[in-house]
Amino acid sequence: MSNNHTAGEEEIADHLKTLLRGLSQRNLRDIYHAYRALYKKGESAIPHIQESLLKSNWTEIKHAGEVWYVSGLLSLLHDISEAEAERVAAQIISGGCDISIRRVVESIRSFKQSDHVIYEARGVMVYEHMGLADQTVREKLIRWLEDVPEEDLTEIERLYVIPPDGRKSLGSYTPTLFNVTLVWPNPFSRRNPLSWLAFVGIQHTLYHEVGHHFHGHAWGQIPEQEEEANAYANRLLWRSRLGIGCLARGFKKCLARLDVRRRRKERGS
Repeated sequence: MSNNHTAGEEEIADHLKTLLRGLSQRNLRDIYHAYRALYKKGESAIPHIQESLLKSNWTEIKHAGEVWYVSGLLSLLHDISEAEAERVAAQIISGGCDISIRRVVESIRSFKQSDHVIYEARGVMVYEHMGLADQTVREKLIRWLEDVPEEDLTEIERLYVIPPDGRKSLGSYTPTLFNVTLVWPNPFSRRNPLSWLAFVGIQHTLYHEVGHHFHGHAWGQIPEQEEEANAYANRLLWRSRLGIGCLARGFKKCLARLDVRRRRKERGS
């Protein structure tokens, strides 16, 4: 037992070393591979992560890499145990940490599972934000995912569904962690014909991000990868809605432009 325990501890230490190296060098491949491995270790990795986070009070930041260091470790701890992450975050802040560290810590601790409805759809864990309670998110997702081949959804860890928050993209895919984020921009009433068009755009975005996962795409906006993901989304949307992939992409662009105009007005007011 002790040998197995020691081997497990050494494995966690090796993964943590890789994560810290990746964070210091901004190597996304190392970061995500080590992050995923440690997340899979679960609670057994918590003491190691805590020790790394609390070895300093972070009152003085000597280089920007230290902000990445705290952000990566605290995000990992938060994914494993929200309660432990909250305890460590409070300890870092109470120690008088640098303002840049404080902002990162406050941002991470602001994500609460209690702000989300959590359920499973086609084997994928969905985190639906409470701010979408007036939308038919679950009903639509379950129906849309029925048109995705089961093997294409394999290993997708989480699907976050959030209201518009000012980000430019309506969706994103995180390689290695296998997480999809889907923005749900539908400000129209159910009886408004534009509501139907908005749903088409959201469905296309969902299939686009699943397409990135299916093709095993790397991080970044690479034109060839975007074309492959679009082709995948168009194919599924054609099957689901009788061939309106082009309409969906056009409507997504219109939504993005409307959001840009809204943000400009907000900055001007």
